[in-house]
Amino acid sequence: MERARSAHTDRGWLVFAAVIIFIAGFHNIIYGIAALRKYAVLITANDTVIYQDLDFWGWLLLCMGIVQIGTAAAVITGKQWARWLGIAMCGINAIAQLAFLAIFPGWSLVLIGLDVLAIYGLTRYDAPPRDSYDPYPDSDRAQTRADRPEYTGSSRPGPTGTSRSGPDVSPRI
Repeated sequence: MERARSAHTDRGWLVFAAVIIFIAGFHNIIYGIAALRKYAVLITANDTVIYQDLDFWGWLLLCMGIVQIGTAAAVITGKQWARWLGIAMCGINAIAQLAFLAIFPGWSLVLIGLDVLAIYGLTRYDAPPRDSYDPYPDSDRAQTRADRPEYTGSSRPGPTGTSRSGPDVSPRI
């Protein structure tokens, strides 16, 4: 049986979510490598050190970034499990951004907002159920009036002037 197509095949939100997850994963990999290389110490505006040992955050962000990029690729290919993993990764990323809210308030709020939009995109898209019925298969849509028997043949007036009523011919009086 042919897999059904949705009447509304808008995959825009799903693609948007996959792109956001990929970008977040790419940034998390970069931030994770920077934290592991000790390129940064996170300090607030009044010079209070928030995180001095960045090894934990480096490994966490690096692993999250790798999983996020893999999840984005799986979401694009249409895997159902990837949507659920994407929702979980966006939720974890939004919670992780709360830890950086004191240091990067604007950027953290933007990332939390993008994570929420990605979650919306992953939950909004409805894939057709497996083995569902398609009421309009391609073979029926391609028929024209000339291909259908009720519009051809004997329903039109013949050369003798006799007529029979049909769907597109009104009876002669």
